[in-house]
Amino acid sequence: MTEHPLLDPDGRVLPLPPDPLNPVSDEVERGLAAYRAGEVEQARALLTPVAGAGRTALAGEAAMALAGIELGESGSDGAWRTWLEQVAAGEDPWRGPLAAVALTPEFQSDASADSGVLLDGLAAQLTGDLATAQSTFEQAIAVHERMETEDLAKILLGNLLLQTGDPDAALKPLHTARTMCDGLFAGYAGHLEGHILVGQDKKDEAGKVLAYACREAHKATSGTEGLYPWVAIRFGELLAGDPWLDVVYDQVEKSGVSVGTVVRDPFEGAMYHRQVSRPALVDIGFHPFPGEFGPVHDGLARLRTWSEERYERARRLVLVLHEHVEDWRDEDRTRGLAELQRELDLPEPR
Repeated sequence: MTEHPLLDPDGRVLPLPPDPLNPVSDEVERGLAAYRAGEVEQARALLTPVAGAGRTALAGEAAMALAGIELGESGSDGAWRTWLEQVAAGEDPWRGPLAAVALTPEFQSDASADSGVLLDGLAAQLTGDLATAQSTFEQAIAVHERMETEDLAKILLGNLLLQTGDPDAALKPLHTARTMCDGLFAGYAGHLEGHILVGQDKKDEAGKVLAYACREAHKATSGTEGLYPWVAIRFGELLAGDPWLDVVYDQVEKSGVSVGTVVRDPFEGAMYHRQVSRPALVDIGFHPFPGEFGPVHDGLARLRTWSEERYERARRLVLVLHEHVEDWRDEDRTRGLAELQRELDLPEPR
């Protein structure tokens, strides 16, 4: 994140870049290598202390690896849910949404079809056997053509291709799955597709896809609430950095609200979906609007503990929210925002 400038040459705030893909850490890879070599107990012994060492990015990564091990060894009825719950409640923008989806009854039902072949593929992915995971998902797509399981297989394949650095290849299965299903799976597919479109600088299209993903991931549509905060953050970040998008203009024209209201809405909606996933960027995105800066500082502290990358993203979110939050009619809010920007050592945009 620190490699990206905060302002353009004219002093205007730049939009947030897409979430980076994080490589597997050496500590977690040692545990996964032991597992792939058949040393299950050694892998658990290496990874469990790491996963339990606080609320950090490394602990979340180790917890997801342990989820993969337990899924591979005991299936979805084993201890993998405990580790998934830890990951879903963390700050990881990739593992968190996947964990939230995997915890749902809908995922359990579809992924368990055909003797749980998709669970086998997911276990392979989470434990670092990426070639086996990809071939498993591809075979499931071929076998389950025109069935609900095909859509989930395409989403899992798209996520895998995205994580392995091939977003162009990931786009087709994700787009196809999003248009063929609804609810939770459509929301997750759109969440991933939106990331790719932002990276391709197709931001109007990304805005429409993420708006749709938010509607589908909402508890009223999906029946579950764990995914929604992650989709809302991605959508809210996009709107805050690019408030001239068609989806913003359409909402302003249709509802007669301000641009700031449109930017705030995804973050505000996520405040009511926090039983499973509680990413602190929701607090960073929402609380400046009513001028409540205590929760913003608390969120920043949690993110700094998690990783410097997440903390830096929060700083940048505060900066892109500046023009939507600052209001000369509300002196306390404007003063609180200015103090926050000074504390975060953020530049003054033009």
